[in-house]
Amino acid sequence: MTVTQQIDPEMLQALVAREPLVVAGQQFGDAGSERIKSILRFLKKCAHHATVHERSDIMVFALMQTDALVEQRRIQHATRFQYGVSARGTIEQLMVEIREDGSPFLWSSIPADVSAATQTGIVYRLVQCVETFLINGTSIPVPKVIPSAISQFCLNYFTELKDALIAYRDSMARTSKCHLLRRAWAEEKRLWFDTKPEYRLRRALHNYLYSFLRHDDIDLREEQNVDDSHPVDLKVVWRMENRSAIIEVKWVGKSIDLKTRKITGNYTDARARKGARQLAEYLEWNRQQAAKEDTRGYLVVFDCRRKHLKPTATAVAKAEGLHYRNREITYKPEFHKIRHDFEEPLRIFLEPVFV
Repeated sequence: MTVTQQIDPEMLQALVAREPLVVAGQQFGDAGSERIKSILRFLKKCAHHATVHERSDIMVFALMQTDALVEQRRIQHATRFQYGVSARGTIEQLMVEIREDGSPFLWSSIPADVSAATQTGIVYRLVQCVETFLINGTSIPVPKVIPSAISQFCLNYFTELKDALIAYRDSMARTSKCHLLRRAWAEEKRLWFDTKPEYRLRRALHNYLYSFLRHDDIDLREEQNVDDSHPVDLKVVWRMENRSAIIEVKWVGKSIDLKTRKITGNYTDARARKGARQLAEYLEWNRQQAAKEDTRGYLVVFDCRRKHLKPTATAVAKAEGLHYRNREITYKPEFHKIRHDFEEPLRIFLEPVFV
């Protein structure tokens, strides 16, 4: 079983910030080291309430000496930053000043004269997944200690969840290695699901995620209500973070009652598309009711479709059995492209047995 590496955030930040800290100390002495630590503390605390993505543009700066012009512009263009209010959900653009006492101020825009003044201090930037520190005009890139992470400071635990779902698809579900998933089949050759397999599919995914994820700081719950009438299949809640994930599980293909050889369920792409719309509605309702919570939605579709499979069949040829393996589902609308809180749907094609 694949297991994610558990990385100590304090150790990570010490590693990736070591060189900027040294340069800041060389350029500005102890005051420079303290300013860069204040920037790192801000990023860490901000990440408790908000996440970054590929298009996030973040600038955090600290001046090393009082500037009368900046003091004047701050009154016009900046307000005190409020954690969980000034930045929450997914960050598009953020411009923050860390003052000498460590207090952050949110700038609505950076005038040209203020931008020039920042070049003589310390500036952190995140642009197109690249992080840099500018220290007294010297640019220092931040190494990718976690290659898959957009930011090495604004750590995003949604990435770990996505990795877990992909690992389950590739290493466990594809050939039904998961013993709970095997119980969803009507027979050993995996031609059909048994009648009403939903519970077993959800339970199989739940158990894998519980083993895969660091469960010392998360709650993983089944069938959670997001409103009075609509339960979602799985919900992940990070206890120490202001974020959660909703996982909606659907299946496409056919189920059968082997005693009667009667098809008891027959779902096509339309079932997955309905699940996508349902998830989008859940997310929108949640956004309206819990505006300060960063919630991400995941649609997981178990695909057991076989081509030209009749109720009397006891085997399937390889061409028919794998016909849908690479046939992705088309979503209309594509919620994962129009909503930042909707991850790209994950289809898990389940292979049959050919011998």
